[in-house]
Amino acid sequence: MTERSSIDRPRERALTILHDTEKGGFADPLLDASRREFEGRDSAFILELVYGVFRNRTRIDWLLDRFSAHPVSKTDAWTRNLLRLAAYQLLFLDKVPASAAVNTATELAKVLGKKSGYVNGLLRTLERNKEKLPLPHGNDPLSRLSIVYSHPSWLVNRWIKRIGPELTEEVLRQNNKPAPLILRVNNLKGNRDELVNLLEAQGAAARNTAYSPAGIELLSSPGITTLPAYRDGWFLVQDEAAQLVSMMLSPEPGEIVLDACAAPGGKATHLAEVMKNEGQVVALESDKRRIGRIRENSERLGLLIVLPVAGDASTFGEGSYDRILIDAPCSGLGVLRRHPDGRWAKTEAGIKERAALQKRIMENCAKLLKPAGILVYATCTTEPEENENVIKTFLSNNPDFTLEDPCHALPSAASKFVGDDLFFRTFPKETSMDGFFGARLKKN
Repeated sequence: MTERSSIDRPRERALTILHDTEKGGFADPLLDASRREFEGRDSAFILELVYGVFRNRTRIDWLLDRFSAHPVSKTDAWTRNLLRLAAYQLLFLDKVPASAAVNTATELAKVLGKKSGYVNGLLRTLERNKEKLPLPHGNDPLSRLSIVYSHPSWLVNRWIKRIGPELTEEVLRQNNKPAPLILRVNNLKGNRDELVNLLEAQGAAARNTAYSPAGIELLSSPGITTLPAYRDGWFLVQDEAAQLVSMMLSPEPGEIVLDACAAPGGKATHLAEVMKNEGQVVALESDKRRIGRIRENSERLGLLIVLPVAGDASTFGEGSYDRILIDAPCSGLGVLRRHPDGRWAKTEAGIKERAALQKRIMENCAKLLKPAGILVYATCTTEPEENENVIKTFLSNNPDFTLEDPCHALPSAASKFVGDDLFFRTFPKETSMDGFFGARLKKN
């Protein structure tokens, strides 16, 4: 048996992460652990391998099946993910020698899966034929798009029906690209032009975003946490669409605000910055393990008015609030480019389950809002059951609330995301941003 110590450790770790996520684990914490254990170059390689397989899994399986005597889905999990890992390197990474990908996979297969002959033979056949590999064709856009862009067919079918095959293909194409790294400047420290200059002086490159006046795209850096600007609380990592959601609430200094589903604290800290650190933001979170993240982010940014509280937004009953933000737990289908493993863990049934919870949270939190108060409901998903339908159901049951046009609270450039129905949507209009939905309601 091959000794584990002689095997390429970054590739072995990537394989372990792929295997564990297929068994129900989450990629992000597993990748975070690898960052602490491996040097920067190896850590980046692990991330590339893991996310690369997730973004191309169906296509890789489809191609492997062309040369395998039986579908790779029928083999054991170790062998299946070994084949995917090596095939991704062969087909998508030009700078990785084919011998390194195949030989390492064969050695790992001697220890895990115990099918080294099958792995070696199939990968060498794939490598010999990679210049003339077939692609799915035919008149069925659902099958073609699902395979070529590696998204679950149930989701592709939903999008085709709602936005058409052409726009669906563009969304899928963008989903398979790495998400840009967006920062939100802490306006208590300065403006974003000052931050861009500061980052450049510290060895990073950045540019202003198009829609959020607090947003900066980080183009390159020696590492976010190594930047003095990070340590000094100048910024927080947050997508531009999420920044716009906080702006929709437009809280005033001195108000009492509830962020009903707060961890890890991105929106709660943004609200506190908009409020100039005056008043109070109650950051409610049901998972006690994540309370610490809210506190850490608030302290680093120098925000004194964020109060982390453990509680369930569907039953919480303490306090009375001028404004409430409900960034509801959802299926997360608007952030699949950022979390590509999510496309294989989510189900269509989960959409309905989330919608039921969202409606309970809305009904409960609405009771905590003061008269003439403002409530913003938001999700990072794309599906009407969790978005428009939740709001329409709530309004039909609560005639003392009205839907408001959020354009006056948003930067003028972002008004394009507000439809005639007064709902805020970045999906599918702006594929360079996460897919968010938002609605602003007022209590009469």
